[in-house]
Amino acid sequence: MIRLFFAFTLVFANVIALGQVSISGGTGILNGLGTGYKPLGLHLGLELPRSSDLTFYVRASAFFPSLGTDTNYANMTAINTTITPYTLSVAYRSKSSTFYFEGGTRSYMLNDYDNGFGIYGGSVFGVGINRTVLKYNTYDYTNTYAWEGKYLPSNGAETQGNIYYLAIGLQGGMKYTIPIKGTLYFDITGTYSILNIANNTVGSSSPTYSRLNFLFNLGYRRDLY
Repeated sequence: MIRLFFAFTLVFANVIALGQVSISGGTGILNGLGTGYKPLGLHLGLELPRSSDLTFYVRASAFFPSLGTDTNYANMTAINTTITPYTLSVAYRSKSSTFYFEGGTRSYMLNDYDNGFGIYGGSVFGVGINRTVLKYNTYDYTNTYAWEGKYLPSNGAETQGNIYYLAIGLQGGMKYTIPIKGTLYFDITGTYSILNIANNTVGSSSPTYSRLNFLFNLGYRRDLY
């Protein structure tokens, strides 16, 4: 997931050569409605002006892993009948992270996109990957038996999974352009997942995935000509 985020930066060199373009980067918070989690992340963006007040943009974000607060228990089964006890109950917690890629159009008001203070807004289309990893305790719930190498989870040894989703939404923000130095911006994106597919039961049990998400982003933009 993180490799995909950094691979996105390799696209910049090719696009910059095409003409006027802006690159941006900063930090952000992902708030999945109803999850109780607000992971912090980093983002990189690219913006192409179609006119002085209309642009097309793309942005890639990677949100740091969040460890679930709920403790769950999994039944472990011995890999052969000579091991005693034959079954164990082991505590685990879920750890999830998100990679999100979005694009859309922005309309600027009050000022042009590369001039002074302005506000902007537009439609958004996004693609996300939410990855969940199960973090098992080393010992069973009695803290007596070590299970690794001797037992397997009853779910077929699945310890990680992904949920892939498509989202649509709206974005609104404000910016202030300082001549020569660049642009500071803050925006909020609200998206709704119209389609999601999990590759297994671990992926579908993600504690941080929500169909309705709000992204809060703060960053710096540099205009290149």
